[in-house]
Amino acid sequence: MKHMLRGFCSRSRLWRRFCRNRDGVAAVEFAMILPVMLIAYVGMVEVVQLVMINRKVTQLTSALSDLTARVQSVAPADVENIFNAAQTVLMPYDYSQATMVIASIVIDGSGVAKVCWSSQRNDTALVRGTTVTVPDSVKVPNTSVIMARASYKYTPTIGYVLTGIFTLGNNPIYSRPRNGLAGGTLNVEQVNRTDVNPCPLFN
Repeated sequence: MKHMLRGFCSRSRLWRRFCRNRDGVAAVEFAMILPVMLIAYVGMVEVVQLVMINRKVTQLTSALSDLTARVQSVAPADVENIFNAAQTVLMPYDYSQATMVIASIVIDGSGVAKVCWSSQRNDTALVRGTTVTVPDSVKVPNTSVIMARASYKYTPTIGYVLTGIFTLGNNPIYSRPRNGLAGGTLNVEQVNRTDVNPCPLFN
């Protein structure tokens, strides 16, 4: 019995010493929190990248609209140059993942907006004469606007917190022609493309 009591007391002292010992607690806590910290860090990096690219896509869309609205007329080669110039906004990101559309929208006397001409890169051009919906703020009869739209397919580099492909942008921006030429049946001021007739003569 004495041996049993002595052993129990010895084990009790060891247990109390173990419970009071704080050596290595920081290492254990760090090991427990490290996975959470890594996930939070990776997630923050991916979200920041997504936000930065989304901002650049907005700048790209604005550049497309602004550059086109500055000129009186454009040839197809000029539009390609506008695409080339504007897409540099995306650097250092891969601009091959971007889609871009530029269109001249003419609003007739009844307030109906139709596509006069459209150019695209990595996207589908709008069909000439197609009726489109534009904001009320630009729907002024017998006027025209340049509409630009761009989007970007973003794939997270790590793909642990954010997975899949995110399509950013795709929101049109409208600009009034700054130095357009009057043309078409209603002499609407517009940016002409040299290979198509002015509008609203849509045929």
